[in-house]
Amino acid sequence: MSMLSQTYIGKYYEGNQELSVSTKSIPGQDNDSYVILGESGYGKSVAAQSIVLQKANQSYSVRSIDIHNSSAPEHLFPIFRKSFEHLSSQIDAYNTPIPTTLFEPLHYADGTMESPADLSYTLSNIIANHLRLSRSSTAVLSEALEHAISDRDNNPDIFPAVHKTLEGFGTKASRNATAHLAPLLRHNIFRHQPVNHSFGIENIGLSKFPPLFKNVIVDLLLFDEFRTASQGGQPPRYIYIDEMQNLSIDKDCYLGKILTEGRKYSLNVILASQSIREFNASERTMLCQANHKLLFHPALLEVKYYAELLASPQHRAEISDLLRNLEVGQCVFQGPIYIGEEAKPTCAPICVNVSHLEDIASASLSKSSTLPLRLGRPSAMQAVAAPYRSRRIRCARCSSGIATGCCTARPSGVSSRKRRCSSRRKAICTVPG
Repeated sequence: MSMLSQTYIGKYYEGNQELSVSTKSIPGQDNDSYVILGESGYGKSVAAQSIVLQKANQSYSVRSIDIHNSSAPEHLFPIFRKSFEHLSSQIDAYNTPIPTTLFEPLHYADGTMESPADLSYTLSNIIANHLRLSRSSTAVLSEALEHAISDRDNNPDIFPAVHKTLEGFGTKASRNATAHLAPLLRHNIFRHQPVNHSFGIENIGLSKFPPLFKNVIVDLLLFDEFRTASQGGQPPRYIYIDEMQNLSIDKDCYLGKILTEGRKYSLNVILASQSIREFNASERTMLCQANHKLLFHPALLEVKYYAELLASPQHRAEISDLLRNLEVGQCVFQGPIYIGEEAKPTCAPICVNVSHLEDIASASLSKSSTLPLRLGRPSAMQAVAAPYRSRRIRCARCSSGIATGCCTARPSGVSSRKRRCSSRRKAICTVPG
């Protein structure tokens, strides 16, 4: 039976009340994917690390695909480092092959087995799409992959085996394919080997590869995750990718497929990015498939794209004002959101202060996997980690905490044009500069 995953996000202020904010979902039944966006230095990566730690601490398996070395100890929030070390295993794919069953044909429920030719065709097209191979080079790559798949038990290091097979063909097409593929295939990236997806964080480091190779490897890993999950019978699983702005989220790519179809296969993603400007309109729409969105302070040119993720056209001006004036450690969070002890979630965006991170770190090192949802008054952590502490700002008209959408809030001493507060919760405010 799937268990409830309860994830602490931060604090929400309503009047004089300080309320905890969380998500609640049953992975495998609910969409439990997260998209976390924001300019560097405003708390985006800290929030992502917090969510990853909590999932691992709840006995879920998290595969972290580390494209830019963002999971290296020096890039982890200090109070999280021991927890990550405690819960993580590391694979530097540049020097150590990734254990995988990616090259093993599937066994279907009706007793039939996937054809090696079909599997090699899919794999060759994933690689060809990134490296822009010709039809003839793609075809010969598919043939070489089929040979390697059929002989995987004798030659488990797949890419060197494919490279050797291509050289052995001795045709013009194979020589052309080898010329394009040799820089990639000389890296021993994948080893055919049984994989044990136990709970915790499996960090796969790709930072040493050239950018184009990174994209190929990520897409192959995502394909493997999707095809394995789609067979059913797998425990809920999360994929974490930080700085994913250079990846494609096209509906035909496997990241897009996971966003749109992952829920029914108990497969979720935790995605973080500084920028979404590079994504086209359909890709940005794809990001909306994630059930939880945390938007930190954006770059000026990105404000309108963030607002489009959160609000209908008539509310985007207010949302844009709020986004521009978010402080370090504040984010606009769209749920479903559980505030305090409320039994039912709200789906309206609210402004959340990411805080009490030491509770998450200490819980991940303890024997208990239950995180506190209702935390006490602000702790000493907020003094230690001043950049992640936000001042409490109240609405000039309704004295509520900050959220989004109906009025302009101002702290004392800051002038601001007031707007009428019409929110049902009396907590919908926009913060000026």
